Amino acid sequence: MMKLDSMESDINSLTQTLGISRPEAIREIKILFGYANNLDPVELIKEPDVMRDPIKLKKYRRIFNDRLTGKPVAYILGCKEFYGLCFNVNEYTLIPRPDTELLVDLAIEKIQQHNLKKVLELGTGSGSIAISIATHLPNIQITATDISSNALEVALRNAMNLCPNHTIEFKKSDWFSEISGVFDLIVSNPPYIAKDDAYLTGDGVIYEPSIALTSGLSGLDALTLIVNQSKSFLVEDGWLLLEHGYDQRDSCRHLLSAAGFTSLFDESDLGGNPRVSGGKIRTDK
Repeated sequence: MMKLDSMESDINSLTQTLGISRPEAIREIKILFGYANNLDPVELIKEPDVMRDPIKLKKYRRIFNDRLTGKPVAYILGCKEFYGLCFNVNEYTLIPRPDTELLVDLAIEKIQQHNLKKVLELGTGSGSIAISIATHLPNIQITATDISSNALEVALRNAMNLCPNHTIEFKKSDWFSEISGVFDLIVSNPPYIAKDDAYLTGDGVIYEPSIALTSGLSGLDALTLIVNQSKSFLVEDGWLLLEHGYDQRDSCRHLLSAAGFTSLFDESDLGGNPRVSGGKIRTDK
């Protein structure tokens, strides 16, 4: 068993300064110590005294202090696991959340159920959604957009590393501004947090790009734009899938219905919160 008694002050610092739980603080310290010293979790267990090594502690301390300022672990490590893959992330990209895996699940399900061939992802960030879909369905055509050139560089690098045999077309676009043609499926995890939401002051969030988090006073600006404009970029019977906030299901259903979408549905994340809504555009649009 690893000896964490020497880390007690660090555990307390994380819990008190960042407001995270003790088990989470211990987990993060193990991750940061291993990363700083090129040690995997098994090596840490096999060498119980390793966390007392002064040289290793010095290396760890440098990055622990970054974490203590609130910098997310994913940005310190430069990567985040999502859908079984390790994605490069930095300050130009949103850190992929486990809840968003539901959006990927549903996209794959719709593609397989309806034999969809052309997919557009709006606001790709690190590319986690498009690449996760591509690794499971290598024969579909995917276009992924973002307004940030820096984010697109990260997404392209992730695609080269994680799905080198699948050509995803990455395109700089302010939502649909540079998009032409039609698609069988449009999928997006747009910014949907209200500008004054307390979540924005939570652990690490301040380090993430605000453009990928907030969308107007109510958080509905991007969702409204995507729903209303997607009709012009979908084939008949094409599908739209959107991630949204836990309290935005009814708003999204209203937007979809008013825009002419049918077969409306919503799904909840692992925490039981409404997280993804979608529908099919009517054939008489």
